Amino acid sequence: MSKHSPATPRIYLKQLEVSKHLRDFHEIWSDPANLIWSMDTERKTMDEVREWMTPRTHAHDAGVENYAIMLAVEGQPRCIGNCGVLPSGSRLMLGYGLKRTYWGEGYMSEAVPLLLRLYWARRPDVPRLHAMVNPENLPSVNILVKNGFTEQEVLPGEVNLQSKGLRDPMHYKLERHP
Repeated sequence: MSKHSPATPRIYLKQLEVSKHLRDFHEIWSDPANLIWSMDTERKTMDEVREWMTPRTHAHDAGVENYAIMLAVEGQPRCIGNCGVLPSGSRLMLGYGLKRTYWGEGYMSEAVPLLLRLYWARRPDVPRLHAMVNPENLPSVNILVKNGFTEQEVLPGEVNLQSKGLRDPMHYKLERHP
């Protein structure tokens, strides 16, 4: 782990790179169990995952801030998910995902504050961030609220979750504080 990587004792963030994280992302994105709350679709092949990852990396777009969440284990660190900020229309959206076997262990609760501190430091010009979450996904709602996001509005019929059908996600917003 780089001494400059945002970290907790259990995890650290590393800029997402296709060449370094493709295999781990294929493991995540090709398993429907990992995607039950995702607003995106399953990717079965390495090529599909590579195609999905490429525009979501720093190398592709300097405005993208997307990080692999690395499990800090001796010898062989392991990518267990990602978190980042990506443009979506006129909004900058916080997004994150974690391999299902690591759900409920508090990893995302550690990763999101690391990302937010890093993001605000690197992007002083950005006044706010947004997020969308299915209100039924209570762990994700709790992560947003714990990190200062406030509920804005329900977006009727905005998302079709492949596992649950058409859903009305909740829009959340986080204002930068001076």
